[in-house]
Amino acid sequence: MAPVARALQKGRLVKLERARGFTLIEMMIVVVIIGVLATLAIVGYRKLVTNSHVSEATNMVQNIRAAQEGYHSETMQYANISTSVVNGPFYPTPASGVWNARQVTAWGATCTNCQPNMDWSMLPLHPDGPVMFGYATTGGPANTAPSDPTITVDGTKLQVPNPSTTDWYEIGATCDLDGDGQAPDTHVYAISWTNQVYVDSAGQ
Repeated sequence: MAPVARALQKGRLVKLERARGFTLIEMMIVVVIIGVLATLAIVGYRKLVTNSHVSEATNMVQNIRAAQEGYHSETMQYANISTSVVNGPFYPTPASGVWNARQVTAWGATCTNCQPNMDWSMLPLHPDGPVMFGYATTGGPANTAPSDPTITVDGTKLQVPNPSTTDWYEIGATCDLDGDGQAPDTHVYAISWTNQVYVDSAGQ
C-alpha cells in the first residue's frame, strides 16, 4: 500500500476514534448519579418544609405561654380555654375540620367549642397570618389534677405532677403534616413545670 493511502486510512481511524460516543454503562452510571442527587434534594427539601411548618407551632406555643403568664399576672389564674391539649378541641377549626399542611385557617374566629365563658380572645395573641396547626390550652389552680396528666412525646412520658403543687397550664398544637389522614399527627407541647417545648412525631 502506498504511503499516501496508509496516511489517509490512518487519518480515518483517528477520526472514528474521536467520534466515539458514551457507552451504555457510562450512561447508566450518569443516570444513577443524577437519581441519587435528585433523591437527596427531595429529602432535603421536604425536611426544610417540615421544619418551617413545625416552627409555626413552636413559635405559637411560646406566644401562648407568654399570654398565659400575662393572663395569670392580671387574674391570678391561668386561662382554662380547652378541655385537653392532647385530644382537643383545637382552635381555630378549619372548614374541613382537619388540620393539615394543605390548609391554613385565620385566627380570630369565635371559638364555638371552648370551655363555658372562655374564649381565645381572652389571651392577647396576634399571629402574623393564618395558621396551619390547631391549638389548645388548659389551666388550673394549685392542688388540682392537670387536664392531661399523661403527655407522651415520641414514646416518652413527660413528668407532669398530679396533683400540681402550683398553678399550672398546658399547651398543645396538632397538625397532619404529611396529609395522610392517619395517626400519628405532629404535636407540639409546652407545660408550666418546664420551659421546654416538645415536638412529637415531627413531620407526620
